[in-house]
Amino acid sequence: MIDDKTQAASAQPGGGKPRSADDKRARDEAAVWYAKFSGQRASNADVRAFFAWREDSLNDAAYTRIEALTTGVRALADDPRLQAIAETAARRPRGIGARLRGLGQGRGVRTIGVGAALAAAAVIGAVLFSQTGQQTYRTEIGERRAISLADGSTVELNTNSQVRVRLSKAQRSLILDKGQAMFVVAHDAGRPFVVTAGDTAVRAIGTRFEVYRADGAVRVTLTEGRVQVSQTGKAGAQNATRPAPVILTAGQRVDVARAAPVKPVAVDVAAATGWTSGRLTFKDVPLAEAVAEVNRYSRRQVVLGPGAPADQRVNGEFDAGDTETFARGMAALLDLKSVPRPDGGVELTAERSGPA
Repeated sequence: MIDDKTQAASAQPGGGKPRSADDKRARDEAAVWYAKFSGQRASNADVRAFFAWREDSLNDAAYTRIEALTTGVRALADDPRLQAIAETAARRPRGIGARLRGLGQGRGVRTIGVGAALAAAAVIGAVLFSQTGQQTYRTEIGERRAISLADGSTVELNTNSQVRVRLSKAQRSLILDKGQAMFVVAHDAGRPFVVTAGDTAVRAIGTRFEVYRADGAVRVTLTEGRVQVSQTGKAGAQNATRPAPVILTAGQRVDVARAAPVKPVAVDVAAATGWTSGRLTFKDVPLAEAVAEVNRYSRRQVVLGPGAPADQRVNGEFDAGDTETFARGMAALLDLKSVPRPDGGVELTAERSGPA
């Protein structure tokens, strides 16, 4: 969104050069951000910096234009001319502008339009061509990654996660192989957005939801819109044995596991999805569950030792990956001892030696 101040500045007589320079800077920076989130790994600091950068209305407008233009290019991805030029651009990044200008000479208005779209693709390093087939994105322990898809949707991968993405004319198909991801879906009624995790399929059109796959179970949390959650079953299984699909509304969560009933429950969305901002929030959860969640974000593990009350309910908010602060906090809260381990981790134990 461009505010009144920005519009007024761009309309001022004699202000063309400064505004042009600002526009170019915003476009260049937007291209860098788009490329980073499309094909590179982004840290928590990168994500925070991106949202801070986008608070500027000029930057926000530049990034929105790139998303819109690249979505248009994606719609033409099956055009042989587009593919040929994208391949050439990927091999020889210099001189793209001259070749694109030549494309429109003597070929009518439609071809010129294609050239303009291609120019937008060239600005972001021909990222879209690489997304016409299946793409695999993954994160390591303690890493988060934000991915912009060619249809305008976004995926944010949590620690130690992997997702495969395939966008076609008929459907947008994603497979979460492991871990956790937040999906913000661009509306496209003609191309359903389906995320599969094991035997669970989540179908959406335009919405925001999270899928977490671990230990043979799948958890789906919906923050905006509506989704349909269904169990696909193994190949050859009878349809009659499959539970009916479940429709989630905003603020609901469902846990899908074999031989377990599927029933939506209300959830604190802010707490459940706090990892997207690098925070872990625990509200009345068993200590063992909190420890398991903290351990996902670091190789320096927290271990419950003798006497530690694994079932004790705890509350707190911590930075993801900060195992030391978590261990100190739990030790103080539950009157435990925090003992460093040889492997760099921490053990929480009720055993104490000497005065506290």
